[in-house]
Amino acid sequence: MKPEPRRLLAVAGAIVIAIPTYRRIPQLMALIATLSEQARLADATIIVADNACDVAVHAALESFRPKLPIHCIPVPARGVSQARNALVDEAGRLVPDWRWLVMLDDDGEATHDWLKRILACGEEYGADLVGGPVIGVLPPGSSRLAQSSVFATRGRWPTGPVPMLNTTQNLAIARKLLDRIALPLFDRKFGASGGEDYDLFRRTVRAGGRLVWCDEAEVFEPAPADRLTTGALFRRYYTTGTYMAVIDVAYDGWSHGLATGTRGAAASLARAALHLSRNEPDSAARSVLMVAHYAGRLAGLLGVRTARYTKKESS
Repeated sequence: MKPEPRRLLAVAGAIVIAIPTYRRIPQLMALIATLSEQARLADATIIVADNACDVAVHAALESFRPKLPIHCIPVPARGVSQARNALVDEAGRLVPDWRWLVMLDDDGEATHDWLKRILACGEEYGADLVGGPVIGVLPPGSSRLAQSSVFATRGRWPTGPVPMLNTTQNLAIARKLLDRIALPLFDRKFGASGGEDYDLFRRTVRAGGRLVWCDEAEVFEPAPADRLTTGALFRRYYTTGTYMAVIDVAYDGWSHGLATGTRGAAASLARAALHLSRNEPDSAARSVLMVAHYAGRLAGLLGVRTARYTKKESS
């Protein structure tokens, strides 16, 4: 049994749960069903930013409105950064005294006491940002490559301060972060490519903010089959590499980015060859995916830009 945070306390101040969505009404409804009771007990406000501007999203949320303060805003400017910034702005308008803004993606599923755990952890450690585990759920019969990918095996750490976080799926943002970094929190230039979360984490650290991991606050994320094909997995790792290279260059300089990319590519190739020679398929699969990641990093250094959040790629 996992240890509890030392204080599962009542958080003083208003709480907002913020969810960007794009053409995933069934998944969005499933997510809100998993967190509705927690949100009600915490007197939290839920805001959904619909990047498809579909009136059906408003209609679908009606069933929750008798019991929950839930709001839906259309965001016509396409892009994940644009949707997230709209959520932060709307939180400031609807709940001007918010203390914590907790972000989820529309394909997540909250676990029991998730909200209480992540917020108690943030209060205990004086965090600016708190991240928690996103546990991938793969369809039966998924390939070895899929089982070795980020969709199944995201990093986890002991609860407490950490140097970096994973994603905005399952992320609590403290109001005091706005005293450290200016709005908008999410850089618009990463709206199509992704990486707006990694940039926020790096900007927070540079501003002296504290990142904290809450390993008890779990969120599940079922992965659709179209994200798990061989081509889709390699594209995912490659495009992640491209935006990470761009962001790291902005903070560390081009020469550091080049050294990271070349060393990582060489090491990943060597590990892949070694694991294949030893007939270690799981380790080989992870290494091959990292080869794609570092290939993306090197491409990013050469000026290649990608657009993950488009019609043809999963959002």
